[in-house]
Amino acid sequence: MDTNNPIEKPLFRPIDLNGRASSAVVQELVSGAHVVKAFNHLQPGLLASDPRAEGGNRVLFVSGDNAEAKQKVLGLIQALGFAGIDLGTLDGGGRLAQFPGGPLPTLNLVKYN
Repeated sequence: MDTNNPIEKPLFRPIDLNGRASSAVVQELVSGAHVVKAFNHLQPGLLASDPRAEGGNRVLFVSGDNAEAKQKVLGLIQALGFAGIDLGTLDGGGRLAQFPGGPLPTLNLVKYN
């Protein structure tokens, strides 16, 4: 599971990945692994709090290139009480939830059943 965002610590500035998604870089570093990006778009305090909120379940996004690996992570997300949403591939979906740059980071969304 790739939970990273391309931020340089302690300066908290973006790392230049030459236009690549951070998960694509991670996938190259662990050749042969089935990388799934998850648990990276919410602030730590929200991840640590009750996943049930406002009558629903907090949303966590998942992206990856291997369907079986994504299903395992989605199962973990559900077991923890969150609602998982599959965003597609590491490059496509990973960019949507990547901070900085994606439109989804820090969104505290709730899925109602």
